[in-house]
Amino acid sequence: MLNLNYNRNSEVDRLFVVLTHLGGVFFGLVPALLVYLIKNDGWVKENARNALNWQLTLLLYYGICWLLVLIIIGLFLPWLIVVLNIIFCVIAAVRSSKGELYKYPITLEFIKR
Repeated sequence: MLNLNYNRNSEVDRLFVVLTHLGGVFFGLVPALLVYLIKNDGWVKENARNALNWQLTLLLYYGICWLLVLIIIGLFLPWLIVVLNIIFCVIAAVRSSKGELYKYPITLEFIKR
């Protein structure tokens, strides 16, 4: 089992993680990247890594969708990705505010542990 060395009761740590996940809706991968590079705590860094992997995966999905838009197949796919980003980021923020480690579904793991 992975020892993440965190204090689930730390309000500051939970605030960092919640803002990291919610920041992905408004600012893309910037909040996750900043927290991942700045924080050294295991639980906070692990949540930031998951959020960063999700945002990088979204960039790949957007690229594929825009290529499909050129041939009319993917006309509504970018909007679906926007909605999925909002839903998954809100779920991640709620779960991490309870002290859980959230892993986004359908995410490619660009950054390993």
